[in-house]
Order: sequence, then structure tokens, then C-alpha cells
Amino acid sequence: MTDDGIFQFLNFETSAHGGEQLTVDVAIRPMYCPHESHLTLLPGNRLGAMASDGKHDRWWSYATEEKALASLTEIAGLLHEYALPFFNATTTSDAIIDAYENNTFGDQVRWGSTGWGNNDLAHIYLRAGELETARVQFDAACAKFSIDDREWAQAAARECRNMTALIGTGTAAIEQYIERTIKQSKHNLKLSDR
Repeated sequence: MTDDGIFQFLNFETSAHGGEQLTVDVAIRPMYCPHESHLTLLPGNRLGAMASDGKHDRWWSYATEEKALASLTEIAGLLHEYALPFFNATTTSDAIIDAYENNTFGDQVRWGSTGWGNNDLAHIYLRAGELETARVQFDAACAKFSIDDREWAQAAARECRNMTALIGTGTAAIEQYIERTIKQSKHNLKLSDR
């Protein structure tokens, strides 16, 4: 957890289809973005995709001690080369914005899925005090959610409209919202500052 409330993490995932293989997800989740009881893996990407500019997923074998050692050695090198620079460049909302706007990581990093990526970026801009850009991102998220008739999408669109209204109420209300969201996100995800 960074000082700015950004949870940076690695997810080591074993294959559900057997074969004694694993992959590694590299991701960040700002706690000032609302969270339920599960983590999403965006912004971020699979380590293999980061190493191939988003072109290829990669699974490593741990079927034997020799294969596991070779896999973990390669993974450690790729973490040093790709994950650490991503983490170092995304420790604050301002740094995330800089990396996003300047396309620092090209196709190595995925910033979010349709609608949700805009919602996350809106919260990041909100935290950084860039209220007009936050409003633009909330409006974009709302437009994407609104065209989906499912209840969860309509609820997400309503929440984006509420956030746009919040921006108009001033910085004190925004700061209270951010602090409440950080606290609730950490609680939902069972995370502490350690």
C-alpha cells in the first residue's frame, strides 16, 4: 500500500486446467476507487503480456523442481524489468495520471474495461484534484453503462451521475467522499496499511 492509498500487488495464479503451470498478474488498485469484496486486476496486466507489449499471455511450468527453478528465475527477472517500473511509476494519483496520459507503458498495461476503466480514471483524477477531467471520465463511464439494459449497468450509470453531481458540491464534500471510500475499500478487501 503506497502512502497515497494505492494497493500494488502480484497475483500468482495456478492453472485451473492442471498441467502444473502458473502465471503472474501485476496490478494496482487505488483504494479511493470503490471496491466490493474482490480485487480486479486493472490497471495492470499479466506479466507475460507486459513483457510482450500486450501481445502474448504466458504460463510457466512448475511440474518438476528443475522446471520450477527455471520458471521462477525467469519470473524474477521479468518482475524486475516490468513490474517494478510499473509499481514505481504508479505510487500516487498524479503519477498514475502521468503514466496514463503519457502512455508510459504502451500496450504493456491495460487501464480498464469498458466503462469501468473510465470510472477508475475518474476517481484517480478526482483524488488528484483535476475535477473537470474527472467529470469528463464520469460522463464517459455513464454513457457506456447507460446503453446496457442490465440492472448492474444502470446502477453504475446512476452512480456516475451522482459522482458528477458531487463534483459540483465543492472540495470538502469530495475529500469526505474520498476518505470514506478509502476506508470502505480497505474494509471490503480486508486490507490494512501494512
